[in-house]
Amino acid sequence: MTLRLSLPSSGTMRGHDDACMGPMTTTTTTTGESSAERRVVEMNDDVVHVGASESGRTSPVETSGCEREGMPASGRRARARAMTTDACAFVVAVAIGAWLEVMRPTQRFVPRELMWRYSYPHGENTVPTVMVPVVAFLAPLCFALSAPRRWNPAVRRERAVGGLCASVGLTWIVTCGMKNLVGGIRPDFAARCWPDGDQAWASAGVPRCSGDDDVVQQGRKSFPSGHTSMSFSGFVYCSLYLAAWLRIGREEGRAWWKLCVVLAPTVLALFVGLTRIHDYWHHWEDVVVGALLGTAFACASWMHKRPYARASTSDARANTLENYSPLLADVRD
Repeated sequence: MTLRLSLPSSGTMRGHDDACMGPMTTTTTTTGESSAERRVVEMNDDVVHVGASESGRTSPVETSGCEREGMPASGRRARARAMTTDACAFVVAVAIGAWLEVMRPTQRFVPRELMWRYSYPHGENTVPTVMVPVVAFLAPLCFALSAPRRWNPAVRRERAVGGLCASVGLTWIVTCGMKNLVGGIRPDFAARCWPDGDQAWASAGVPRCSGDDDVVQQGRKSFPSGHTSMSFSGFVYCSLYLAAWLRIGREEGRAWWKLCVVLAPTVLALFVGLTRIHDYWHHWEDVVVGALLGTAFACASWMHKRPYARASTSDARANTLENYSPLLADVRD
């Protein structure tokens, strides 16, 4: 049998292993009767390999902690750099999105014959705008950080959080940019432009509004729905996280309750989108495009980061390769 146990390192490794200060691993090989299945157990970055060897020799072998984790020698520092890069990129994305949010949108031509589409009453939001960051980012973030790792030791939380930041940040930038570029008219534009009900026109297609300018300009940011795109970018990503966490697509993840848990965040995002139509803040096409936009960025960010690893029974080093995704689940597992 082959048993690998982690022992404290006696000193700092030089050369290639200089950047990784993980513990050393001593391997002892004894006589085995036949080749047996290798079992790999990984918990909190501690790996124990148990298998069988046909060799009768006993040969202690020392490997670095980085080699145990299937990472290069500079893996720990590279992971820290990746987290810092993701955090900085997210801050930049938030800054760009905030700048685009306050920009004045395109002053789109408003045909009088289509005013029936823009004459719905102006009301409050079912989901307040201040709740969008909570719904789209903070709730999935809290789950990613609080999910018990022992339930699925293959989790790479720094990758999961980095992917969430990319999904939400990029969605906000693109959504705000599209709003300003298109200048779509909201269903309640008439109530915003003429709160007293007396319509006035400066010229054909150019309304002379008497309402508050900020409220009127917000009435020109209908396409696409920001509430919807942000909700889908965060909650679809959360659904993918849950799908990997519960091993959806693999034999042990085919229970109905697991599927319901995975779909719950996406259903919540759909609810947010439907409230935008109900509140007369968006047309149905605004919500559909917002949902597609958020979903696209969520899936792209997930595929880019690959926060989960699939345990391998054939190669110890493959245990930490980010080769599992619910979007590419191997049904044979």
